[in-house]
Amino acid sequence: MSQQDRRARPGKGPNRPLLRWLAFAPLALAACQTGGLPPGFAEAAATAPEDTPARLWLRGEQVVGAAAGIGPGALSQPAQAAIEAVAPGGELVFLGREWGPRGEHFRVEKRYTDGGATTYRSALFTAAGEVVERSHTVAVTKVPPVVLGAAMKYGRDLRRCDIVSDAVTERHWHIQCVDGGGRTFVILVGLDGSTIAASRVVEASLQADAR
Repeated sequence: MSQQDRRARPGKGPNRPLLRWLAFAPLALAACQTGGLPPGFAEAAATAPEDTPARLWLRGEQVVGAAAGIGPGALSQPAQAAIEAVAPGGELVFLGREWGPRGEHFRVEKRYTDGGATTYRSALFTAAGEVVERSHTVAVTKVPPVVLGAAMKYGRDLRRCDIVSDAVTERHWHIQCVDGGGRTFVILVGLDGSTIAASRVVEASLQADAR
C-alpha cells in the first residue's frame, strides 16, 4: 500500500479554512525528527500573510515537510538578491520558510505570462542567499517522451512540467496532470523516466491559534 504525503494551502478568511493537500506515494524524504510539526511552523502559519499559501507534506502519519508564508521584509539582502538572480521579475506565487529534508530554508515561487503561455520558477535558498534547489517550467514539446509517458499513466491532461535541479545539476522532473475524472496529480519522474513519487491534490481544512 502506498504511503501518503499531503500539501496544504489555506484560503481566505480569519480561520483560513481552504487548503490543498498532496497525497504522495513513497518518496525518499527525511521525516521530521518527531514526525510532528517542525518547531516554529504553527506560529509562522498563524502570522503568515493572508493570501500566501501554507504547505504541509505527510508521509503516512508523519509530517516530512512544511512551509509558511512570510513578507519580503523578512528576508536578508543576500536572500533577496538570490531571488532576483534565480527568478527575476514575474508574479509572486509563494514566499516563505520551508522545513524539510534539507533543513529549514526559504522558498520562492513565481509565475510568468508571455502571450498565452504561463511558466513558473521556484527556488529553495538559505538566509545567506545560497541556492539549494531550483526549478523552471519546460514546454511539453521539449520534455523527453519517456518522462511524459511515466506522468501520463496518472492523467493525460498535462498542466505543468518543471525540471528540478540542485545547486549543480538537474535531478528530476515535477509534472502536474489531470485525469478524466478531473483529479489533479503531481508526479515526480527521474531523468531516466522512472517514477519517484505520485501524488494527488486534495482539498482540506486548517485552523491556527490567533496570534
